Amino acid sequence: MRTPLSRISKTSLFAVFLLLFTGSSLAKPPASTAPVFYLPKGPTALKIKDANGKKNIVKALSLVVSNSPSLVSMQDTHQLTLALWIKPDSIPAEFPVMISKGGNQAPNDFGGYELILNANGDDDIIFDSGDYEATTAGAGGTLVAQHLGEWIHIAFTIDTVAQTAQFYVNGQSITNFASSGSISDVNFDLPNDLYIGCPDRAANGNRSSFDGDMNQILIYNRALSATEIQKIFSTTTPKTQHGGLF
Repeated sequence: MRTPLSRISKTSLFAVFLLLFTGSSLAKPPASTAPVFYLPKGPTALKIKDANGKKNIVKALSLVVSNSPSLVSMQDTHQLTLALWIKPDSIPAEFPVMISKGGNQAPNDFGGYELILNANGDDDIIFDSGDYEATTAGAGGTLVAQHLGEWIHIAFTIDTVAQTAQFYVNGQSITNFASSGSISDVNFDLPNDLYIGCPDRAANGNRSSFDGDMNQILIYNRALSATEIQKIFSTTTPKTQHGGLF
């Protein structure tokens, strides 16, 4: 049984965490960093009974978080890091979304930040913000598609002032990197909500929902160093028996 798309306001976020993480304590983010958004690993699926008294399993498959100043604070710092664990079951057609707050479809969400997978080309992982796009060039499925059912740690950092960007997979920087558009034109300050595991509703119509599990979702308003990314990778490894989106 699937729950409807969850929507979380800034004031109710903690209460929903308590509901979702029943039976487990709330984890703390990695001590050496200060994320502006953090979703730790979550509970087993909730069991509920229907009108006939039969048990059903409820999983939150996607999540919407209302926009807040912290989620656009990277407009002031001109830096951003997205980091998360994924365990994809499949790569749906077109571009399954891991994190979406905007994208590259004018005029409704032309900016923000969007981290997606690629089902059709050589670029396994893509970051979009307006007309700027960064990709893991020539990966050809080796980073994600050839590791379905496995936990994979993905991170992306960008500094629009220094004009640098970098992908990391399992703590290691990806040397094959391509980009298009102007990094100087990236605009993080969009009023869009934050979407986890599904497309921004104003995004390009070729986006699809993520199919699989996610864990340890972190957003920072600064570009983490390679050492910090490696530390997150080495200290937040998901448990193999973990299930559900979070």
